[in-house]
Amino acid sequence: MTNEISIKVTSNVKKEELDKFVSENPVTSIFQTPDMAEVYKRNKGCKPIILAAINENTNEILASLLAKKLIRKPGVLESFSTHSTIRGGPIFVDNKDGIKAVSLLLDEYNKIAEKEGILYTRIHPLNNTPQITDVIIENGYKQSGWQNFLIHLKRSEKEIWHDIQKPRRKNINRATDRGVTIEELNDKSQIPVFYDLVKETYRYAKFPLEDISNFEATFDLLVPKGMAKFYFAKHDGKPIAARLILLLKGMIYDWYAGSDRSSMEMYPNDLLVWNILKYGSENGYYVFDFGGGGEPGNNEGWVEFKRRFGGELISYGRYTNTHQPTKMKLVKNMFEIYKKIL
Repeated sequence: MTNEISIKVTSNVKKEELDKFVSENPVTSIFQTPDMAEVYKRNKGCKPIILAAINENTNEILASLLAKKLIRKPGVLESFSTHSTIRGGPIFVDNKDGIKAVSLLLDEYNKIAEKEGILYTRIHPLNNTPQITDVIIENGYKQSGWQNFLIHLKRSEKEIWHDIQKPRRKNINRATDRGVTIEELNDKSQIPVFYDLVKETYRYAKFPLEDISNFEATFDLLVPKGMAKFYFAKHDGKPIAARLILLLKGMIYDWYAGSDRSSMEMYPNDLLVWNILKYGSENGYYVFDFGGGGEPGNNEGWVEFKRRFGGELISYGRYTNTHQPTKMKLVKNMFEIYKKIL
């Protein structure tokens, strides 16, 4: 006699049931919520893929995942530019049934990914969940190093300030001395201004940026629920930098940032982050998630910027499954050629 249960994987799960499961789970993430799925639905070129593994005996959810399918280049190049991200997931019940459910979820998801022409899927854990590492790898995902910085906010402002490295503190003071101010964006008509600042930074970094509809949907759906905030850094009334954060259950997630490169001597990005850290400390948040710190050994400017705010360096890694290896190899070769001719 065994205690094996029957588990079914389905995309047909009630929003309120999924919301309850995700919000009450100790390893939850805003990127796995039904609210974020609604943002993805409105994001041009994006499609959410939602799956839940359910105990057929009790109808209880044992595990769930929200994948973000993104088409970078629609049209002729669509099949060469479609990838997917599972950020902060899967979410699961921490027992043998929940871990089995994760395996079944990923098996079903892989079938969908291949059917939908997704080149590769990348899982970005946002919590320390080594108990599911083996089942992720068994389902075709290769583990690699990926770091992040977490700044703990359940401390006094003075303690947080003390942990910030001296050069960064100087930059924050310089920004204030030079008249930079921080304002929350509450007018949707200003989203194009916000988007242009982010686009400038992404263009400089040679990194693709999602459509403006992603930011409009975030403003419409998450801001009213207190799950997102848009910020401007301004000088003489002109926006010179921008930052978008997400908020859920005591966590603040750094999501998008951008700035006017001609205004860098005003140090608006330093002041924006400090403003967000103070907000979190004063309003009961416990961790600021800096949204990634690169591969181990990466010393690029954006990594150093985050490092110098004195957060805890963590390394939960990431996992990648290439669903179409031949086509992926061709895409990599094309990208190398593209970089050389830029």
